[in-house]
Amino acid sequence: MNSYNINVLTENGKTTIDCNKILYIESSLQFTRVTLINNQTIELLLTMQEIEYVLLEQGFFKFNNRLLVNLKCIQVVFPSNASKVIMENGKEIFVNYNKREELFENLREVYELHELV
Repeated sequence: MNSYNINVLTENGKTTIDCNKILYIESSLQFTRVTLINNQTIELLLTMQEIEYVLLEQGFFKFNNRLLVNLKCIQVVFPSNASKVIMENGKEIFVNYNKREELFENLREVYELHELV
């Protein structure tokens, strides 16, 4: 897995995060929070739009306006007719019906999967 680091602003100053260690990023009106594979969280002084701009081309998928997920950290993917994925830390994330096909396409790209014909 290629390493890709980003520099982000936090309340404690600038920090560097290895993108391979990010599970997901959540946002609300009060915060944008990164959850890492060791379950450590980091509060960012960036908006979700700013972080998306950096990460969407790095194997991340926008489940909704508040959640950006590292596709490489999904542990269980249910069949296309199911409604959730499970992250490495056990967090269940529900997939909106109209985003499922896009999710599976992105997963194929990230893992370079090819359907058997």
